[in-house]
Amino acid sequence: MTAPTAVELLTLWEQCLPLAPIGRAMAMLELSSPSEPHDAVAALPIGTRDMRLLRLRARTFGGHLTGITQCPNCGEAVELGIDANDLLAGATVPVRDGSDPLGVDHEGYHVSFRLPTSTDIASLVEMQSDADLGRALLNRCLRWVEYDGCPVATDELPDDVVDAIAESMAANDPMAKIELSCACPSCGNEWLALLDIPAFVWAELDDFAKKLLQDVHVLASGYGWPESQILALTPTRRQIYLDMVTG
Repeated sequence: MTAPTAVELLTLWEQCLPLAPIGRAMAMLELSSPSEPHDAVAALPIGTRDMRLLRLRARTFGGHLTGITQCPNCGEAVELGIDANDLLAGATVPVRDGSDPLGVDHEGYHVSFRLPTSTDIASLVEMQSDADLGRALLNRCLRWVEYDGCPVATDELPDDVVDAIAESMAANDPMAKIELSCACPSCGNEWLALLDIPAFVWAELDDFAKKLLQDVHVLASGYGWPESQILALTPTRRQIYLDMVTG
């Protein structure tokens, strides 16, 4: 698939503005999967969703990602640079459909569950407590629970069984949580920083769209061209005209 056009990206950005983060992730994903039904995209496991967003990002803005994180020890701003293609190449675990059943057997408990999806997260966005969110997400993904052959209510699961389910989810969808190794040049502290791919891609789309609209304003003011004509220019030609207007 070719990279999205400036018009497609600007339209996507405008559609995403009033949406919550999970809605933005879905809208951006649908741009990269235009032939798939909305429900099918929403049912993708989180790691599969994020890898598709990362491919869209690499195709649109290139493979190198640069970001800023903060040292939790001294507060120093630390720049991170990673290659999206390296992350994508590391996604070697077979992709599972969000509806595929998984199972855990732990100390007499037998549990059937599926991987979390964007639909699950969207249904829980108003929850304030991380603990409540985690348990509610787990309850949505559980299919059935038995102990010694007898049904068990999901809210009666011991913590160690919940931990075993969480570990199995992480093993079957490892790209759902990407952590980057960081080191602070000021204090030497080392830690793992979470890479929130939907938030990262949205931030870049937001920056791109605002700069593009500023470019349209400058060229429309300088040449009197309509927006459609300016957006139809290649990035190289657009920049040359901008240099002539502002130089």
